Amino acid sequence: MKHRILAVLTAAVLLLLFCAPVFGFASDVASDEENVLLAAPADEDTLLIAPAGGASRLVDNADLLTEEEENLLLARLDEVSQRQQFDVVIVTASSIDGKSPMAYADDFFDYNGYGVGVDRSGALLLLSMADRDWWISTRGYGITALTDFGIEKIGEDMIADGLSDGAYYDAFVTFIRDCDSYVTAAKNGEPIDVGTYKAPFAFVKAIGISAVIGLVVAMIVGSSLKGKMKTVRAASAAAAYTRPGSFFLREQNDVFLYNNVTRTAKPQESRSGGGSSTHTSSSGASHGGGGGKF
Repeated sequence: MKHRILAVLTAAVLLLLFCAPVFGFASDVASDEENVLLAAPADEDTLLIAPAGGASRLVDNADLLTEEEENLLLARLDEVSQRQQFDVVIVTASSIDGKSPMAYADDFFDYNGYGVGVDRSGALLLLSMADRDWWISTRGYGITALTDFGIEKIGEDMIADGLSDGAYYDAFVTFIRDCDSYVTAAKNGEPIDVGTYKAPFAFVKAIGISAVIGLVVAMIVGSSLKGKMKTVRAASAAAAYTRPGSFFLREQNDVFLYNNVTRTAKPQESRSGGGSSTHTSSSGASHGGGGGKF
């Protein structure tokens, strides 16, 4: 009897599955999936803006990244570029054709159609493996958002995150993250520059925690040592620490040991003004930028 009931139930389930399209169940599921895919707003501003020249925001000519890393980075680059309306681009090269890193980065930006808006705002990171150079070229609002000081800090962050050790993916993630936060700061009226830069909270927090731990350990050790010296008492006068009659002064001389020279530092150029230095590229466009070795 039990076997018959089980057989009937199985047959009923199979019948429902095969008949689902007839009753419209499958079409409902398909229409729901289509509704999810088409649910994005039709507002033109929400559409992903590709570079005007059709080039990718990630060009790994030096073949430093895996396919998976390229896909992840390109997704990050496109997301930040779209959200900030500011092109963020990464280019790696085995050779820069005898050009300077600055000239190569500027030309790559200009002649490949990068930049958002009339002023073609954006920032391009070039990694040249020929002489292990990095250079950040800025244009449009990028000149305001990424100051000379800010570019130096981005370079330090990338090197700290492994650029010199071959951790290129991590360094590129750092570049994208810094560009995102620097553009946001500039839009809020406080571009990262001399006098406005603040150390990352995590670093400050780590120093504070280390100081507290060190203080606690020092207090514990000091209390322990002090407890072992209960029989020792400080003397009230220095004479108590010498043996009477043990000191004889047989000879006395004046010996010249050294002289003091006071020097005044020559005033140097101050960077308190900050901001971005600019130059003109081969296309006639105005660019900011900076770089170094890794």
